[in-house]
Amino acid sequence: MPSLFDALPVPALMCDAEGRLHGNRCLLDRYGGAEAFPADLADSSPGAEREISVPSALGEPRDLLVRVGGPPWIATVEDLTDQRRTARGLELATEKMEEAYRTARLGYWEYGIRSGELVLNDAGLAVIGHHRDRLANGFDDLLGILHPDDRSRFGTMLESVVDNPQRIYVEYRVHDEGGHIRYVSSSCAPRMDAQGRLTHLFGVMMDSTERAEAAAQLEAAKQRLEEAYRTGHLGYWEYGIHSGSLIWNREAFGIYGRDPEGFQPTFDNLLDILHPDDRLSFGNMLESVIGNSRRVYVEYRVIDPAGEIRYVSSSCAPRFDLEGRLTHLFGVMLDTTERARAADALRTAKDRVEQAYRELQSAQESLVQTEKMASLGQLVAGVAHEVNGPVGVALTTASHLLSRAEDVKRQFAANALTRSALAGFLEVAQEAGQLLVGNTERIAALVHMFKQVAADQTGDERRTFYLREYTEDVLLSLHTQIGSSGHRVELACLEALQLESFPGAFARILTHLVRNSLTHAFRPEQNGRITIDIHADGDDWIEVVHGDDGQGVLEADLPRIFDPFFTTARHAGCVGLGLHIAYNLATQTLGGQLGVRNSPGRGAIFTLRLPRQAPDLG
Repeated sequence: MPSLFDALPVPALMCDAEGRLHGNRCLLDRYGGAEAFPADLADSSPGAEREISVPSALGEPRDLLVRVGGPPWIATVEDLTDQRRTARGLELATEKMEEAYRTARLGYWEYGIRSGELVLNDAGLAVIGHHRDRLANGFDDLLGILHPDDRSRFGTMLESVVDNPQRIYVEYRVHDEGGHIRYVSSSCAPRMDAQGRLTHLFGVMMDSTERAEAAAQLEAAKQRLEEAYRTGHLGYWEYGIHSGSLIWNREAFGIYGRDPEGFQPTFDNLLDILHPDDRLSFGNMLESVIGNSRRVYVEYRVIDPAGEIRYVSSSCAPRFDLEGRLTHLFGVMLDTTERARAADALRTAKDRVEQAYRELQSAQESLVQTEKMASLGQLVAGVAHEVNGPVGVALTTASHLLSRAEDVKRQFAANALTRSALAGFLEVAQEAGQLLVGNTERIAALVHMFKQVAADQTGDERRTFYLREYTEDVLLSLHTQIGSSGHRVELACLEALQLESFPGAFARILTHLVRNSLTHAFRPEQNGRITIDIHADGDDWIEVVHGDDGQGVLEADLPRIFDPFFTTARHAGCVGLGLHIAYNLATQTLGGQLGVRNSPGRGAIFTLRLPRQAPDLG
């Protein structure tokens, strides 16, 4: 008997004739023998069960269940420790899940396929706005509180999961206890038994009433803005940076005098109908927005199919995706032809008054002022909008509100609209009027910006600066663009190297060169390197060598690389003005030279030679 007892594959105890406990080999290996077990176990009757805690052979406490059999008196020992830890872990996980549901105000529901039982937790009942007794009859009661127009869709959702077990999502409406409509967003997923048979439908629900109401308000706001465009004869346009697509509304076609059925709005077609003298200023506007991500204004001329010149005032603003990347340029336009013709008429009338009524000095001064304002409006579109008073105010406010409304609508369509995003939109709408307070300062900033990027750039203040320190500051301002590209920039320059010149123009040249390399030099899979080597070239010159290890420039394109509007990446949203502006700044403002060449195996090399003392622009 003892040999059979020792051979048992489970821990066991035996009681001898004197009432002493003995353990088999398995019990000895796991718990060190029967000494750790209470002696009064021997008094237990056959069929009895008792839970005890004893240390294992390694000294770890274990929870055991002892079952007594007999005769003869033999007790088996079952280790419950892992089972109880698992049960406790499952209990804690369940508690955490319930807490997560409560914190996120999410409800869950479960429907038994065979039993027809519908179970909702307290948060789920709160989502639909009913007490538990309202759903005593399960699924039928739930159908009763659904909006009549949504019952069929809700049933189709359940049938779809039953027929083709996979998770789906649906939004529906319910009537709460007060009779109010609530919007509910819910998922529905299958649950299977061990044999893979569908037994339950399980889902999570969320009250999306506020989001749905906000979407309705946004749609109404969009309709009001569209109506404002039609009433004010305002056109709007949108240019995709990556797609290269250009979109106009119907009013825009009317402003340009084009037939929507016969004219395709593309960037190249737009350049063709622009007045030749205004193509550069229009491109500078786009370059300013792409490079600086800020709203600008411009006035330009177009030639309609009849050969007549039309004047157009337009704003241009950047639009970003949820990650803050520039994706589109958006603008609002207004036909200012009549105003421009009126300005010409005023100039003519002024000339007549000066010739015929020289004694009327006060009237003459008034007409001169009018002429100056009209001329200023022709040169700077943004200033023209501000001078135009209520038209400029309506233009700015409408374009900004529509831009933000489109962003929020896109977030809503992607199911990513948050309360904070909605609050931000409402705050922007409230602050729109405050933008008008700073219009005078904005006019000065816009005029300065146009001067900086124009072909006849006159530069900023001249001063002496350390090249390494200033170049590091410029690269720091480009840190986000450089970092997100995956490429790196290396600078070699002596600390004490100085330049007496125009730091603003130097910074813009360097910025255009770095952006040109980031955009054009490297293949998509390449992690490239840009080097900037600044050194003295004799006593009177500084040389800046900007190189990269990219794919270089086609030899056929080298002679045209500094031409305005020349680009090999029009499809990627490039305008073709960056290097042209850099060349003009180098040669006209700084009195230097800018050249380009290919280096075998190293990509393109731009060499900028600058005099240590820039020429006087006065």
